Amino acid sequence: MALSNVMTRSLISASSSMKQVKAQHAIKSQMEGKAGVLEAEIKQDSGRGGDVTKKKEELEHIQKKATEIGQQEMSQLSELNSNMNEAAKADAEEQKQNERIEKQREKKRAERREQAEQLQEKIAEKDSGNVQIPGEGEEKQITVAGVEVKTKSASTYNTSVPHIDERVAPTTPSEVSASISVSHSVDIKT
Repeated sequence: MALSNVMTRSLISASSSMKQVKAQHAIKSQMEGKAGVLEAEIKQDSGRGGDVTKKKEELEHIQKKATEIGQQEMSQLSELNSNMNEAAKADAEEQKQNERIEKQREKKRAERREQAEQLQEKIAEKDSGNVQIPGEGEEKQITVAGVEVKTKSASTYNTSVPHIDERVAPTTPSEVSASISVSHSVDIKT
């Protein structure tokens, strides 16, 4: 399963956030190390009777900063965790949506295949002569420019979907007749 766009963006953002957290953690570790050194100096100086007020103030300031950095770390990690959970939910929803879309596409493909198979079966039945298309082979007499002409309908399969076209059927010399509006009938033989 491939990563979605949502998850990819979240992972990139998480990577950037983790770099920031690591940098803050390194700074916090340095401050804690410096605080340890100051505590040792304060013990040593106070044992000798020296003035340790400035070092105590500096120690307090460093400890306060280290605590703030620790809280920022925790906040960023919590936010990162929340963002990743949201991304996972969005990714799961996107995957479900993609699966639904793919199922719909597959259903339509199956319907098209079935329609194509049914059409091929009808064409095969038509070609074998077992099926008569309604209206095919019927003769009609129509008037064209004052002349009556016999037509015969026939099915054409020039497209992938069968349809019925009417066309003038080829005539033999005995089938052509014309009537003139003068009420005289003339038979034409060729």
